Amino acid sequence: MRDLNVSEYLFVFSLFSIWSLLLINIILAMGGYIFYFKNFDKEIKEIDEYPMISILVPAHNEAKVIGRTVESLLLLNYPKSKMELIVINDNSSDNSKEILENIKDRYNNYNFTIINTDSLTGGKGKSNALNIGYTISKGDFIAVYDADNTPDKNALRYLVQTIVMNDELGAVIGKFRTRNKNKNLLNQIYKHRNIKLSMDVTSW
Repeated sequence: MRDLNVSEYLFVFSLFSIWSLLLINIILAMGGYIFYFKNFDKEIKEIDEYPMISILVPAHNEAKVIGRTVESLLLLNYPKSKMELIVINDNSSDNSKEILENIKDRYNNYNFTIINTDSLTGGKGKSNALNIGYTISKGDFIAVYDADNTPDKNALRYLVQTIVMNDELGAVIGKFRTRNKNKNLLNQIYKHRNIKLSMDVTSW
């Protein structure tokens, strides 16, 4: 039996690496599924006192979706006195500002703040927008939602109860669902990407 040359060794190593990564992903996915189904019907215990939560939403030219997102966040099943919503309208050139101000007028008894940045203070990416919102936040915990998210009404309560009741947790993440998952191939791919991310996180 002849010895393998360098190219053949590299080929074998590549195959081994690929299959090892696939195996790791399968194990993580299985762990995520097991964790999910074990906790699917688990009742969430109420906590004595809910902490103050600051919800940050960075948005750049998101006029098509920002209205639905903001209203769903304002109507979350969480004590209103313990929640503030901060939307960072990051140097948008569409009518996001008008949409947000209209919502603020209709929900004037809610703790809702709009930050409008310009080309000098904003337009430098999501992390910069979040930092701007963070500087005025008052919450004990920070929740971040994208401008096109529509969370379940109990999502925030579930996440807060989970992290408050487990001292070992430093952060929590919800399950992703793609709203228009069947619209086209790209959305189908994005749906499976989000499922995979959720499973990986919950299996750690």
